[in-house]
Amino acid sequence: MEKQNSNDDFLINVVETPRSNLSMNFSMDDLSGSVRDLSLRDCRDSYSRTQQASPMPTPFYDNNNIWALDKSTNNGLASSYCYFSQNQEPRRNDNGEFKLEGKLLIDYATSVQGSRNLQNLLSSTELFSTTEILYFTSEILMRVLDLVHDLPVIYYLMLHQYGCYVCSKLIDACNPQQLELILLTITRNPNLFVRICCDVHGVKMIKKLIRIVKGTSFIYYLTDILFKRFNQLMINQVGSYVIISCLDCLNVEQNSLLYGAVIDNCLLLSTNKIGCVSVNYFIDRIQGSQRQILLELIANNAVFLSWDPSGNHVVQKVLGLENPMYSAITGATLRGHYATLSVQKWGSHVVEKCLSSQAAVIYVVEDLLRCSTNQLLQIARDQFGNFVIQKALRATKKGHSGLHLKLLKRLEPSLGVLQYGYGKNVYNLIIRGVPINDII
Repeated sequence: MEKQNSNDDFLINVVETPRSNLSMNFSMDDLSGSVRDLSLRDCRDSYSRTQQASPMPTPFYDNNNIWALDKSTNNGLASSYCYFSQNQEPRRNDNGEFKLEGKLLIDYATSVQGSRNLQNLLSSTELFSTTEILYFTSEILMRVLDLVHDLPVIYYLMLHQYGCYVCSKLIDACNPQQLELILLTITRNPNLFVRICCDVHGVKMIKKLIRIVKGTSFIYYLTDILFKRFNQLMINQVGSYVIISCLDCLNVEQNSLLYGAVIDNCLLLSTNKIGCVSVNYFIDRIQGSQRQILLELIANNAVFLSWDPSGNHVVQKVLGLENPMYSAITGATLRGHYATLSVQKWGSHVVEKCLSSQAAVIYVVEDLLRCSTNQLLQIARDQFGNFVIQKALRATKKGHSGLHLKLLKRLEPSLGVLQYGYGKNVYNLIIRGVPINDII
């Protein structure tokens, strides 16, 4: 049979297709191929068809280097041939082959077998020559950048459990100029980009792009849009990992926009259930002069954050760094608030963390000693406060013996009352004494 496709038609090869013996003077216009089990009646049915036995490939053209499926092997079903075309609307050619583009490409690439076939086209050096793979890459890229319902095809693929693997292989196969086209396409619409970042499959693609372009100027396509949609991503459990990936992969200069964004939005993000976790990731990773700005900002706003169910974790994170300067700032900022924080669920954790810091412990104990007898007793009998008093007794046992004795002296007259309820924990500790090796 005479070869039918022209230079604007591209037949995809099957997974098991023998590698063609193209000569060194191979012309792109002469390249063709086909895909087995590509689209029998409709690509949407491809999931069920993948479980069926595939017909054996037979030569479709006189040139035995070009492989396809003979229609007689399809058991009366419609054509099993698909190919790429420059035309806008999916249709069949004279041989009954579907044109693999637009919606048809999405349906095919998101099927199990179709995804595998396309991955092979983009990466299998055992089946195809380097020249062929470069051609396949160019053709597939052109079609995934086309629009379907005003959205690029690559958007649909990145969000799909099978389509994302095609995108991954495509990213690997692209040269720098082609990567730039992908970046321009996915960052053109900020809302679509955020959707990709917040998807469990899409996030993998964005993280992969970050790793691949991190050493080039193309990285600023990503950091710029991440900066613009910073808050949206930081409060999303999946999307935040895109930003964390930048912190792990990029240098200080490349991350400067993101460092500035977390400083500008620190307090807002810290009071969000997911945002506070994201801010803690920044605390571990931020570098340069902006690190000091961020840590001082948190320390100076410790009162506001300590009362918050989420914000207290950020304050604890700073105290956990065991940096004397930031611990001292935090401890001094919280003076006058330790008594009320001690009987509050979230705040009591911050107070205990301060008691574990040599730079902040003195501020806590001095505040407790300034309390009235009734207020100190109330703290010792509180469901949260009793842990603070226990921690204060342990923390002052060795390094601050004078404060330890003063605290004991204030509590001993109330031992009878402390025998009941939550106060029993404090009572037992005082009666038995605080062992030296029990000091925290």
